[in-house]
Amino acid sequence: MLSSYHMVCGRLLSVVLSCVVCVCQQAYGDPIEPVAMADTSEALADRLLAQGRYRVAVWAFEAVARRQPDSADLYRKLGAALAKDEQLPQAVVAYERAIALREDYPKARTELAILLTRLDRQDEAVAMLERAIELSPGYAWAHMSLGLLHFSKGRYDTALLAYEHAIDVQADYGEAWYNIGEVHLKKNDYPAAEKSYRRAIGADSTVAKYRNGLAASHYRRRDYAAAVSELQRAVSFDSLYARARFNLGNALLRTGQREEGRRQLDLYRRLEEEEREISSMKNTLLTTPDKAEIYHDMGMVYSRRGQYDQARIHYLQAIARDSLFAPSYHNLGNIQLRQGRIKEAIGLFRRAIRTDSTYVLSYLALGNTQMRARQVPQALASYLRGLEIAPDNARLKRNAEMARQILTAAKKQR
Repeated sequence: MLSSYHMVCGRLLSVVLSCVVCVCQQAYGDPIEPVAMADTSEALADRLLAQGRYRVAVWAFEAVARRQPDSADLYRKLGAALAKDEQLPQAVVAYERAIALREDYPKARTELAILLTRLDRQDEAVAMLERAIELSPGYAWAHMSLGLLHFSKGRYDTALLAYEHAIDVQADYGEAWYNIGEVHLKKNDYPAAEKSYRRAIGADSTVAKYRNGLAASHYRRRDYAAAVSELQRAVSFDSLYARARFNLGNALLRTGQREEGRRQLDLYRRLEEEEREISSMKNTLLTTPDKAEIYHDMGMVYSRRGQYDQARIHYLQAIARDSLFAPSYHNLGNIQLRQGRIKEAIGLFRRAIRTDSTYVLSYLALGNTQMRARQVPQALASYLRGLEIAPDNARLKRNAEMARQILTAAKKQR
């Protein structure tokens, strides 16, 4: 028979676990570990960029570039970090420096062209890509990126030619085959479109948009059953792909599967609304790139969508702009907690409390995490500190009482 200690402890742990709300799928080190810029290296800067610590990565690349001012690679990476950190004009300058150091640098030219399109400088982007191709005709990504620019302007024949050049360089280039299919679909040439989409799928059968493209051609030919089949595969690979949900819903309705069709359209509307939220916040960042709250709110949307890695990156971006922004430390703690990284989670909840001693949610989360670590006295102390700020908080009251019961039961066992 279980002792009263274990019974009470089990009850509390079930409550604690039910309070955890945020997950992440990859393990990382301490997301806010200090970085000594004087000792930084290119490898460390690369790691910071990969971790999503974009602002700190910028500082790191700048520190290394001061020691290696003639490195084109460093300036390209600095440009990439600045672009990720929404410092777009500064990113352009860094890329231009990389190209000045190495004229035949197609990767830097292509990345700069993509950045220029974000700044509505399409003509300059086209010229940059054409120069990249002139200097490096075997660089497939430049051909494909040039095709995308022409396609966006409705120049479909010119786009098709660019995509075909990309295929000439790299025959299994799935993205280029997909875009060739898009051109043929625009021209209502369904056999050619389907052939191209299938070549894209042959290059990578797990890319959802390739199957969505093929399904679009099936749908236009009124082969709704075939469209449903491809779209079901598409959403199995990417459950957040709003356009595929929309197309699947309509295809299901066409095949008489009304209930499931309506469900898919409801999912589409929810996903579309979330994407509009994210798009709106991204547009706001173009004019106010240093507002921590916007990054935090984007992190919350990504969390709702289950995109926890993106959520983590945006919480880090918020902290980079305001090191005293408690909600982002708190949500990073939730991410660490669901990974089972108890020590790191406790540290982040404490960090949230240090930055804002009135942030009640972090007292509750800290206490819950300490309970999970069997640190019952410390958990009770955390709950009680929270109750000093919010004496009517029902969850703090309940968990504090359960912690007391555990401690009382443990005392009786001795």
